[in-house]
This record gives sequence, structure tokens and C-alpha cells, in this order.
Amino acid sequence: MHETTAEHDNETRQVEEELSREQELIARALEGDAAAKTQIVLDHQQNVYNLGLRLMGDEDGAECVLQDTFLKVFEKLSDFRRDSKLGTWIHRIAANEALMQLRKKKGKYFIPIVEHPLDSSEEEPPGFVAETLNLDPLESALNEELRRELEKAIYSLPMHLRTAFVLKDLEGLTMAEIAEETGKSVSAVKANLHRARVRLRKRLAELAIADDGGAA
Repeated sequence: MHETTAEHDNETRQVEEELSREQELIARALEGDAAAKTQIVLDHQQNVYNLGLRLMGDEDGAECVLQDTFLKVFEKLSDFRRDSKLGTWIHRIAANEALMQLRKKKGKYFIPIVEHPLDSSEEEPPGFVAETLNLDPLESALNEELRRELEKAIYSLPMHLRTAFVLKDLEGLTMAEIAEETGKSVSAVKANLHRARVRLRKRLAELAIADDGGAA
């Protein structure tokens, strides 16, 4: 069904009102208004926390990402260019803060997994998890046990694979955006995403086989 002119005008008006509200909050926050700063945190803290949890793998790490992100947000708010949405800018800061923390932890807490070169004959699993599980495997209708196992599988991925998977399949960033945030080439991001998807697909298959065996 085609969108009517009235519906389009209403959506446009809502977007403009939201942008106007956002600009007012930013202006007040820059003047030191504590209430405006609090509202900015309330508007975006859940998305920041969710990203931190997915990348760090634990609540303590997510809390650190949340705290460091908003410290950086208000430190750099005067540098924010108004040509993009505030939420997009905050998301980028959160991703950078999480990646910095992950780099500090590398080699100390990560499960070592031997890397294998990408086989050009391997086909990219079409759709894989994001499309087949309503774009968010962690919030899907999977049973609780399987969801926990998937979360463990994601967190057990090496940092570069997990980062590519989380930012692309869970957060919806483009390859170019991920490359910019991680400092890697687009081709490297694609290769890392492919490896992450293959490993998680194999793990899901193992869990499905085990589940069928238990039900037999």
C-alpha cells in the first residue's frame, strides 16, 4: 500500500520535531544545563549499554562502556556536527570506547582460536542469523538455553571477528562504517564477518543436532 501524502507529511513533521528537540537539548547541554545532559543520557543509554554488552560480553564491561561513552560525549559535544543524528554520533563513540577496552583485554581474557585463511570456494551463508532471526539473534524466539549458548559463541569469537559480526549483523552498520571505526579495510571487514558467520553457523548446527539427539 502506497504511503499517502498526509502520512508522509506527518512523518516528515515528526522527524523535524525530533531534530528540533534534539538541537535544543544539545544547546542547553552545552550551556551546562544538567537536566538537558540527563535527558540525553536517558534517550541513548539503553542503546549504548546494549552495544557494550554485545561487544564486551559481560555487564561490568557494558557499564564501563556506558560510563566512558557519556563522559566522552559531554567532553566532545561542542565538536558534534549537526548534520547527523546525535544517536549515530553517540553510537560511534560507544563502539570506539568498547573497542579500546577490548584491545586492553586482548590476550588476557579471550579464548584462543586458531585462524584459518578464508577459502574462496566457501559460499557466504545467505541471510545467516540476522535475516532469519528477525535481524536480532539475541532477541529472537529461540529458547532461553539456545540463546545463552549463542551469546557464549559470539563472545568466544576472537575480537576482530566478534566486532565485525556485532557491528554488522546486530548493530546494522555498513561495511564502510565498520572499516572506519575499526581502522581496517572493507575487504578485511568482509573476510572477518564471513569467518564469524561460518563459526556461528557451525555452532548453531551443533546445538541443533545435540537438541535433536536429546529429544530422541
